[in-house]
Amino acid sequence: MTATSPATSPASTAKTPLLRIAGVLSLRPVLILAMGLGLLAANFSLMYTNALIVVIDVITLFTLAAAMKAEGSSLGALFGRWRWIDLAWGALMLVIVTVGFFMSNYAANLIVYGGAPPFSTDVPVVPLWLGLVALIIAPATIAFAEEALYRGYAQPRLAGRIGTALSLIIVAVIFGVQHIGFALGTFEDVLAKVLTTFFAGLILGALMLWMKRIMPLALAHWGLDILFLGLPTFYLAIA
Repeated sequence: MTATSPATSPASTAKTPLLRIAGVLSLRPVLILAMGLGLLAANFSLMYTNALIVVIDVITLFTLAAAMKAEGSSLGALFGRWRWIDLAWGALMLVIVTVGFFMSNYAANLIVYGGAPPFSTDVPVVPLWLGLVALIIAPATIAFAEEALYRGYAQPRLAGRIGTALSLIIVAVIFGVQHIGFALGTFEDVLAKVLTTFFAGLILGALMLWMKRIMPLALAHWGLDILFLGLPTFYLAIA
């Protein structure tokens, strides 16, 4: 596979202060929870998170840029130089993460509900602008922000401090907890969402250990969010 980039090499990541890693890691889950609670307080559907998340993605990337600058590097170095072969690897990763997502969702529902989750007849009203943002913009910003934060920045830097296996699990846990803000319903709904994304986070983290590059994984994540976030939201907007 490709060589480890300078921005994620053991020599550079082991020097990152734990307080900085914790601060960068905690920002996104806190912002997403605040967004979800704010929408509920204002009597808006949580479907709006599918568009408003773009703002948090931008904040995430700016925060990562500042953290990388503090290390004497840059956000571009975190992603690495573009290679056309990344498109092929991204397509392969998309197949893997799609299968992995279905397996993660099945396992989470089995644990929480004992099978398929309860069917809801509530169909939210989705404005067209929200559907367009969720389809065209949000999948890209989510993919690049999350892969840069969790798999590109946090996971290798924690590994330099606490070991590869533990860093993989911790990052997957935080990745799962982040999704509470998207599923503020019943306890079962929240738990199923967290478990699904925790399992998916383990898969994404393992793929990062294999690939040692963010770009193919970000492209795969982008495709996954188009399929399971963008298209369903857009469909509701035009239905």
